[in-house]
Amino acid sequence: MDDFKEFIDELLAKTDIVQVVSRYVPLKAKGNRYWGCCPFHHEKDPSFSVESSKQFYHCFGCKESGNALTFVQKMESVDFMDAVRILAEAAHMEIPTFKGAGRNVAAEREKKKRLCELMKQAARHYFDNLSHPSAKTAREYLERRGIDRKLTVKFGLGYSINGNEIIEYLESKGYKKAEMLEAGLIAQRADSYYDVFYGRVMYPIIDNFGDVVAFGGRTLKPDYEYAKYRNSSQTLIFDKSRNIYGINLLKKRKQQARIDSVIITEGYMDVIALHKGGFDTAVASMGTALTGYQAKLLKNYANRVYISYDGDAAGQKATLRGLDILADAGLSVRIVELPDGLDPDDMIQKRGAQAYQKLLDEALTLPAFKIKTLKKAHDLTDPEGKSKFAVEAINVIRKLSNPVEQEEYINLVQSYTGYSKQVLMRQAELPLEGERSAEAAKVPTSAHVRTAQTAFGGEDKAAIFVLASLAADKAYARFEESPDFLPENGAYRELYSAMQKDYLDGGVVRTDSMFSVLGGEGQALLARVAGYEFLDGDGTEKYNDCVRSLKVRRLESEIERLNSEMGRTANAENRNEMLKELSRLTRKLKDVKSDKR
Repeated sequence: MDDFKEFIDELLAKTDIVQVVSRYVPLKAKGNRYWGCCPFHHEKDPSFSVESSKQFYHCFGCKESGNALTFVQKMESVDFMDAVRILAEAAHMEIPTFKGAGRNVAAEREKKKRLCELMKQAARHYFDNLSHPSAKTAREYLERRGIDRKLTVKFGLGYSINGNEIIEYLESKGYKKAEMLEAGLIAQRADSYYDVFYGRVMYPIIDNFGDVVAFGGRTLKPDYEYAKYRNSSQTLIFDKSRNIYGINLLKKRKQQARIDSVIITEGYMDVIALHKGGFDTAVASMGTALTGYQAKLLKNYANRVYISYDGDAAGQKATLRGLDILADAGLSVRIVELPDGLDPDDMIQKRGAQAYQKLLDEALTLPAFKIKTLKKAHDLTDPEGKSKFAVEAINVIRKLSNPVEQEEYINLVQSYTGYSKQVLMRQAELPLEGERSAEAAKVPTSAHVRTAQTAFGGEDKAAIFVLASLAADKAYARFEESPDFLPENGAYRELYSAMQKDYLDGGVVRTDSMFSVLGGEGQALLARVAGYEFLDGDGTEKYNDCVRSLKVRRLESEIERLNSEMGRTANAENRNEMLKELSRLTRKLKDVKSDKR
């Protein structure tokens, strides 16, 4: 881990954040900072600042902050390691491997690059094939489906004429059959090779780096003996569980404007039809069950997703499989109910974009969809079926953490069953109205209130100023022996300890490299600290007052806790020990209050 942290430190030291940001945002120098319009909330007046000396960026509008790695993560919509790879390649640095890995990473990377180039050449050739006289059937098919030239270009659609011509073309470009086999483009039969997609309309599958990694092919034979659609098999560059059709277009869309939501469909034609209808954040899971990786990938683009699978039974099963995976990734899930067994393509073609928009507006929340699905599975006219439905629906509600949501869906189940709200609340093991009042009467002690108020999210201004002063290496700022004087919330102490270690190791606090090793709350706090705007008059006196007030608050909280605990303790020996500790803390509190450094 230490070796990897050293690599990250070196990578960030060799990376000029101004150059990185300038690839995406025009910057102008002003003082010791560079300014531009924020790429994260698409503003008109510049409030996005990049500090070359700290290798850090901060937006004073939307409060986004970070280093070169986090900037690349957000702009390219990739995970941490992919961002490391992007910056390492630009800095001509080799990412270290761990003992026992048993892989030649450099050779593997070169092979992947070669295969992606091969697939790109193949995609161009298939696209050019559409203009060939032999592609008349393919052109007529696309025309019947309402796909014009603009959509054909946007999605890079193509056609495979026969089993040999792609092999001949790629060989003329210097590629070998063994490479075509490895890319999943051709197969071998006895001593001959053939294009596995021959006679099909081609849909290139492009990843979020813009590389063609696979293909889908749709046969044009009306009485086809093989599968209507054929997808690339898993290869070194393609894993269907880690790719999403249309993700490259979603990335371009995000770079133009903020994305509020993503629509997930099952197939290529669904995506193309929705884009044609103006729903340009549609993507497809390519007919497979959604995976955690895909959910995480989608979370890079938006916080809300609409699942719009086919309205048939198979589509409904696929919907259920993906729901919890998306919710577990922190996404807000809505389910689009398509009528009469239609798919999104049918909906756009037959009823139009306005009708589809209405379905989006009426999309169900995840709990509502689960409850409605359970309702369909039981006969509510039968007492036994009704009671089973109620019990299973309550199990869904019980998992919700928000009391308002719980009550909302309790009311829904009541409307379906006619059971009293009191009975349903008892089944859910939720407190009734009187019980809620009793719970609310249990007011926490002032110490706990103060602790809650200082948790990051309800910001502690004194702690922020102290940490910001330390991060900025102010002359008046000093590290205490322990972070215990800071609020109990882990983010404050985690950040303090990380900065203290940096300072003791190298005599300087490196906020740019630190950002990559902190947890989510720590990163959010560091962003606030690094972007702190110091005021005239900020100095030694304010710093000492802040440290003193934090220490006083901490000691008073501990004294109050001990007093409360002592009042509940009957054991004389334990009470004596507590009295000694109270005496020590009281003396320490007096010393801290009188310390006027």
